[in-house]
Parts: sequence; structure tokens; C-alpha cells
Amino acid sequence: MRVFRIELRRTAALVVGALTVLVVVGMLSWGPSMKNSAAWTRQWTTMAEWVRFMLMIAWPLALGGGALQGLRDRRSGVEELFGSTPRPRAQRVGVTVGALAAALAGAYAVVLVVGGVQVASSTDYFHLGWLPASLVGVVALVGAGALGMGLGRLVPSPLAPPLLAAGGLALMTLGLGPTGADVSRWALLLPSLPMPVSVYASVRTSVSVVQLVWFVGVAVTGFLLVASRRRWLGLLPVLVAGAVALPLMPATAVTRDDAAAELVCAEQLCLTRAHEHERATLAGPAREALRLLAKLPAPPTSVREVAAAVRGNPERGPESTEAVWVNLDDFTYFRREAPTAEQLTAYLVAGAGTRTCYADRIPREVSREVAARTVMTAWLTGRVEPLPTFRLWLGEEIDALTAKGWDQLRALPEDVQAARVQSAREVQAGCAGDALTTLTGGTT
Repeated sequence: MRVFRIELRRTAALVVGALTVLVVVGMLSWGPSMKNSAAWTRQWTTMAEWVRFMLMIAWPLALGGGALQGLRDRRSGVEELFGSTPRPRAQRVGVTVGALAAALAGAYAVVLVVGGVQVASSTDYFHLGWLPASLVGVVALVGAGALGMGLGRLVPSPLAPPLLAAGGLALMTLGLGPTGADVSRWALLLPSLPMPVSVYASVRTSVSVVQLVWFVGVAVTGFLLVASRRRWLGLLPVLVAGAVALPLMPATAVTRDDAAAELVCAEQLCLTRAHEHERATLAGPAREALRLLAKLPAPPTSVREVAAAVRGNPERGPESTEAVWVNLDDFTYFRREAPTAEQLTAYLVAGAGTRTCYADRIPREVSREVAARTVMTAWLTGRVEPLPTFRLWLGEEIDALTAKGWDQLRALPEDVQAARVQSAREVQAGCAGDALTTLTGGTT
């Protein structure tokens, strides 16, 4: 143990570990990993997958740090001296490899603790499904350090550490392609996972098991390259692990998390189990929205969360008019500044309690849909308030359509107005028609 502590102090292990923590936590605290419900600080699964995604940077860093450590004997001029001693090389370098491995494993654990503390205060949905992906991440990072040491011993040049780090970073870019089911088996041999896009999907446990076999092989190869005098033996573990892992790798990497997507209903508000902790915030706005929507001839009776498959505002199909369907990622609830109760109610009431039909593909008639949703909302609330969507470049067109549609609707008898809004709501819910035409009887 005394020798181990000395190795920790005198080698680059602690420096590499500290840099890993700073880089990973720093990158995770800024950018896409903090957006919406898939943020790394909101759910256990997405936390584990975001940390694995950041191995795209941490793995090359560990590879270069390991190579720097592997050059120590050569830089100190004691390689031949140590090589002439009767003590087995594996016994001598094992402590050094262990020190680097402990530092990297500890760094990964620190990152998980930083994220886990925040996740524990953000959700009540706890499960152990995030542990396999995290275990693979630890082994992959330790394997990078060991492999770097082995390659640094094979190529004892001062250029080896930066070149290995740059090469590792270039290799990681191969994992920046498609996400979800489109990930290739070759890409799944990389230490990083695709960027998580949903709290309702997770990496298959079978994928983690196969990846564990592969990265154990990488780690053993790195150790043998450092410890064995017959360096060609070091290639055997990685070749065997690759021959086992590639055929066994599942065709699809991601599976739906049915437990997280399960709806839990109470007092006309149904939320997924992953977001059930938001009930206290959403209950009041949901009740107020249903009260306003009760003005309709056939009002909805509940507010129900949509377990969206992807982050953002996915293009959707028809939805039942018996409920107000809400995707919590459609508005700013998961941003740094949470909206007020009034803003939440306004979101739920917009479009007479229906969601938009457009997604990343914005149709040409989007102005008509926004205008129809504005008119339906105004009929319920009694005041015309522009919706913020697309106002930057379509504001004048939307306002003109809204004003004309509102005037035409208000000119009708009250019972006809109610019937028109109800019909327009059904058109909007089904995404199969022009809600503005329904509201105005085809005159707008």
C-alpha cells in the first residue's frame, strides 16, 4: 500500500484523473446536456448516458495520459537497469498501472457523484438500470489508460502522447453519426455512447454486457503491452474480445423504457413515472386549464403527458380529444428558468388544449395553424394574445389571419361559435385538415 501511495504521488495518475473530472463536468455543465428533460442532472439513465457520451473527450485524454506514464522509465534512463533485475516486470509495473487505473476509476466515480446528487433532488424515479452503462464506462476509461501505457512503451517517443490523444479523438468522431436504432455495431465498440435524446429510452443491458467483454479485453491488452516481455501476447486479449463481442452485439442499441413511460394519474392529471415529481407544479395549472376548456361542448376531462420518443417537438399523429396532451419538452419547463403557473396554464389552453402538428419540418401553412390556435385560445380566455411561435419572421402574417378569423368567429351566434371551436379542436387534434378554415367556415 505504501508503494501504491508513492506511485499515486509521483506519477501522472492524479493529474490525469483531476483533468478528467474538470473536463467532463465542465463540458456537461454547459451545452445540450443541460437542456430539456434529457439533461444529465434530471434522470439516472440520461446522467449515465451523458457521462458515457463525454468519453468522447475523456477517453483520448486518458489514452494520452497513459502514454505519458508509459514513457517514464525511458525518460528517466532506467529502462535497461530495471529490465536486468530478476523481479518479474508484471509485478513491478502492476502498481503503476494500478495507480493510474485507480485515479481514472475514481475520476469517473466523482463525475457520477456530482451528477447523482443533482439527479436525486430532481426526480423520484430511481432504478438500477443506469449502473451497467456506468460500469462499462469505468472499464473503458481504465482500459484507455492501460492501453496508452502499453503503446507508450512500444513507441517511446515524446510525440506519442499527443499523437495518441489526437488519434483517439479522431476515432471518437466515428460515434457522432446516427442515434438510437441506427447505431452500427462497429460504433458500439467505441467507449462513448450516442447522445441521449429521451428519458423514455435506454441502452440495452445486452449491449452493455457485450461492451464490457470488449473493454476488458482492451484493458488486459494494455496491461500485457506494459508488463509482458513478449509484446505480441498483448494482442491476443483484444483479438479474442473483438471476435466474441462483434457477433454478439445486438442489432439495436436502444430500447424503450416502459417503466419510465408508465402513466400515473391523480386528480385528472396523468404524468409519466419519470416526471411524477412535477405533479405539485403542474396540478394547479392543469385544473385551471380544464376549467377554461369546460366552455367547449365536449371538453377534455384530463391532462395527460405524452411519453415522447425523442427530445423536442416531434411530429405527431392523431390524438384523442378526450384529454389535453402535453409533452413537457414542448415548452420551457425544463429550461434554466421555469415558467410561472400562468404561463403553464396558457400553454395548456393554447389551441383549445391541442398540440401543434408541425415538428422540425415546418409546413408552408404554419401561419394558418398558429392563427387558428390563437383564435381558439382567445375564444376560451376572452382576450386575443399572440402566441410567441414564429413571430420573428411571420408575425405580421399571423396577426392578420388572427384578426380576420377572430372577427368572423365573433360575428356568429354563441352556439355556432362553440360548435366551430369544437370542430376546429378536433381537426387540430387529428392533424388532418385546416383548423382556421373550420373556424371561419371556409372564408379565411
